[in-house]
Amino acid sequence: MLSNKNSKINIDVSGTGKIETLDVLRQGDVFVVNIKGDQLSIIRKGGNEWSLVNGVADQESVDNIGDALKNYFGL
Repeated sequence: MLSNKNSKINIDVSGTGKIETLDVLRQGDVFVVNIKGDQLSIIRKGGNEWSLVNGVADQESVDNIGDALKNYFGL
């Protein structure tokens, strides 16, 4: 398992070009993201597919966050 890593990542969550800086804690394959005071946990299912583990978000936002995480962490 990979060690925990805290990061601040700039992400276009909504896909509209509005960049937000999010706090991200990587816990192995699970990423805990703090967004606007809410916490989401997402996991990569494989390829470009991401799944919400905990929290409330639409799939497009989860995928946008996942794509940014993939690029940032070199997944």
